[in-house]
Amino acid sequence: MTAITNNIREELLDKIQSISDEQIIVPTIPIAIYLQEAENLAVWAKDDIDQLSKVGINISHIEDVKERIEACRVLQTEWINIKNCTSDAKIKWQKECKGGYALHKEILHDFNFAFRNHEDLIKLIKRIKLDHGFASLVQNLANLEKIGESNKQLLEKIHFNFNKLDKALHLSEILFFLRNNYKSSEENKHKQKVLRDKSYTYLKLLLDEVRLSGKYVFSGNKERLQGYKVNYFIQKRASQKE
Repeated sequence: MTAITNNIREELLDKIQSISDEQIIVPTIPIAIYLQEAENLAVWAKDDIDQLSKVGINISHIEDVKERIEACRVLQTEWINIKNCTSDAKIKWQKECKGGYALHKEILHDFNFAFRNHEDLIKLIKRIKLDHGFASLVQNLANLEKIGESNKQLLEKIHFNFNKLDKALHLSEILFFLRNNYKSSEENKHKQKVLRDKSYTYLKLLLDEVRLSGKYVFSGNKERLQGYKVNYFIQKRASQKE
C-alpha cells in the first residue's frame, strides 16, 4: 500500500479491492470529467433528497457517493504518477538499448575483420550474430568484452579502440538494470490501473442507482430531470451534429 493509498479509509479500500477483474467496468468517459459530473450529481441529488428517499435513496447514499468520488480521484492521481514514471523508464531504456545495438554492430564489424584468419573466433562471432532480442543483447555485449580482452593482440593489429569494450560491459550492466526497472514500473502501472478501474466501477454502481432513481422520480419534471443526465454524452452528440 502506498502513501497516497493510505489516504483512503481501509474499509472502503477493501470494498474496492474486493471487486473481481471480471466485474470491472471500463471507463467510457475521461475520469476527470466523470468525477466532476459525479460531484455535480451528488450536489443536485442532495437538494432532491426528500423526493429521492421515497424510492430508497437517502442522504447516506449521497455521502457514500462523495467518499467513492474521492477514493477514485486519489487512485487516478496515483495511476497518472506511476504512468509518467513508467514512460520515463521506458524512454531511458529505449535510448540506451538503441546505443547498445549500435555498439554491438560496430564491435562485431571490427571483430570480423580482426579475426578473419581464425576460424574458431569467426564461428563464435557468427553465433553471436544469430542471437536476437534484448536478453541476447545484454549477454552479447558482456561476451564481446571478454572476447576482446582475450584477443588483444589481434585487435591491436587493426588499431581497435579498446574503449569500446569498456563501454560494452558498462552498457550491458546499465541495460539489465534499466530493463528490470522498466518491467517493474510496467507491473506497478498495470496493478494501479486495475485498482483505479475498480474504484471507478465501485463509484459508478452507486452513482447509476442515484441517476436512475432521479430520472424515475423526475420523469415529468424537465428542470430537475436535467441534473440526472450525463452531460458529457449530451455535449458529444451535439458536437457531432455540428
